[in-house]
Amino acid sequence: MKMIICEKPSLGKTVAKTIGIEKWEDGYVKCKDNYIVTWGFGHLFTLYDIKDYENVEKLSWQDIKLPYFPKDFLYKLKTDKDGGVKKQFNVIKKLCKENQIDTVINCGDADREGQIIVDIITDKAGWKGSRKRLWLPEQTEQTIRRQLLKMEDNSKYDNLANEGYARTFMDWLLGINLTIYVSNKTGTKMNVGRVLIPIVKFIYDRDKSIKDFIKTIYWQAESVTEKDGVKITLTKEQKYNNKRDCEELVDSLPATAVVSKIEKSEVKKTPKKLFSLSKLQSELSSKHKMSFKTSLDLIQKLYEAGFITYPRTNTEYLAEEEIDKVQEVINTIKGIPLKVTKTKRIFDNSKIESHSAIIPTIKVPSANELGEKEKLVYDTIRNRFISNFLDEETVVEKITMTINAGPEEFKLKGEVIVKEGFLKYEPEKIENQLPKLAEKEEFPTAFKAVEKETQPPKKVTEKELANYLKNPFRKEQETEDEEYKAILNGVEIGTEATRTAIIENAKENGYIFQKGSNYSIEPLGEKLVEVLDKLHINLYKEKTVEFSEMQKKVYKGTVKIEDLLDLVKEELVSIVESDVEIEKIDKETSKEVIGVCPRCGGHIYESEKSFYCEGYKREDETKCTFSIWKEQKFPAVKITKAKAKALLNNKDILVKGLKSKAGKDYDAYFTLVDDGKYVNLKMTKFADTKKK
Repeated sequence: MKMIICEKPSLGKTVAKTIGIEKWEDGYVKCKDNYIVTWGFGHLFTLYDIKDYENVEKLSWQDIKLPYFPKDFLYKLKTDKDGGVKKQFNVIKKLCKENQIDTVINCGDADREGQIIVDIITDKAGWKGSRKRLWLPEQTEQTIRRQLLKMEDNSKYDNLANEGYARTFMDWLLGINLTIYVSNKTGTKMNVGRVLIPIVKFIYDRDKSIKDFIKTIYWQAESVTEKDGVKITLTKEQKYNNKRDCEELVDSLPATAVVSKIEKSEVKKTPKKLFSLSKLQSELSSKHKMSFKTSLDLIQKLYEAGFITYPRTNTEYLAEEEIDKVQEVINTIKGIPLKVTKTKRIFDNSKIESHSAIIPTIKVPSANELGEKEKLVYDTIRNRFISNFLDEETVVEKITMTINAGPEEFKLKGEVIVKEGFLKYEPEKIENQLPKLAEKEEFPTAFKAVEKETQPPKKVTEKELANYLKNPFRKEQETEDEEYKAILNGVEIGTEATRTAIIENAKENGYIFQKGSNYSIEPLGEKLVEVLDKLHINLYKEKTVEFSEMQKKVYKGTVKIEDLLDLVKEELVSIVESDVEIEKIDKETSKEVIGVCPRCGGHIYESEKSFYCEGYKREDETKCTFSIWKEQKFPAVKITKAKAKALLNNKDILVKGLKSKAGKDYDAYFTLVDDGKYVNLKMTKFADTKKK
């Protein structure tokens, strides 16, 4: 009998259903063809914390001799409130010890993390027998059946597992040692890590450049006139530092200009490439204002439901042997002319590490199966797939109008859609605001010396941060081959699978703040970077990428885990041996002040779960317990920083999507009410009286 261990219960149920369920048991399923299917809850085991190791468990952080290197990295069973983790592991352990099991099959997610999650469970269960690997690039029944016939020995994935262990051990060493070291030095707990530091530093540097920006004034010669209601703007590119020089040019220009040439050419337009995870998240962020955290959750749901292929991929290409698979997907899309053409623009094995680009599967959601946001994400993936395989041309006419005003030449450009093609599915903003002018035609100008000013850098966006983390050394003129060579060599910070969670971690620690799709550095984040610099902790992009490249060599089998960990240990020793003294940090004073406490006039700060008054620390009669909980029960709404600021300024906030006792939906405005003991929200008015 063979036992399949899936990473999560949802996949376990799908696999069991595909094989054929005979009997549901407590924690596993008996299936046809002598299969048993069971599951973890993601991680059942976690690495020891530093306090779990001998000779350290009773020490305070100040008394731990750093850097600390455990003799062996040990795992412990995770604890949860209802004891479900322990119960499930005991089920697996018991099954492993029963004689009828002859093979255990690893069905973790198709990545290094999924590989080691199930490997650890199997090891801890004491299994010594045969092991196979069920590798699922998507969670459809057809793929599960096909892959069950193609299972390989689990040992063929040893290098993938080694990379997973290398990453886990490296991040433990750096995260634990540096968090303790920095916290001891600053006198307050400050969580740091290998990927978190470059994220905070990137946002810190951008905000510093914005803060330090000094605007300069310049002048340009510019003419704005109209023809048939269309503006004709002619701007001389040259910038002048003083108005007089610009006015001299203006005075030399004639009062009329002439269209010297109009060039037109039809160009076939190529769709954007299929999605990697970060490119998909960036698309959803920039076009639909969807945060990376929200999009990742929705993408994962679509994958677990079997509607899309494995999402945690860093490539925009498909494997050359996936042509038949693509044809199967095309067969599910009715009424649209699609065709598979084997082209390197789409199918290229040299640009794939382990997973292909994200595409739809042959499992198509029914009309009401997806929520509004899930459908938006699914349609984004589906439309990109359609665009790349559409058997229709997309043609635009490019127009360049050359205009001369005396000796000065100006060019106006526009586009017109000739054949819509894939633009029906992925519309682009194509504007043609060219005036209706013919060659040799003259028109009046009105040149002036226009005063302008330089603009500061923009805030870091989600899309920009994702691109930076994907390759922090990307050059403007980098070719695609160079880009993918860097990816395959590990030139990255974090991975497609981990970046979103670590960005969220930086926000939760109070180092960065997100408003819309833009990031800003928080006062505590500024303090962190300053402290790292003073302590000579250089885990910025150069050092982090060096570790990532070594990690990738572990995957390729050219470097051992021990080699990478030795490099990490050397870095930690050099940091600790410098032993620089710095000033202690008061974490409260390093936080952003959200508002003024309506009870005592103290500062209101933000924590993970609430907005609270600084007065909670007082031990006398002035102690203040005022707080606004982020998760409100009535109305059921999450209080964001912006909402908290509004409430503390005696402003109403709008809450949408509420339900009346009669079951009707309505929107309403709420204000803050404090009776001295409890802080609640009170409705002031309906946003739309028709919905009452």
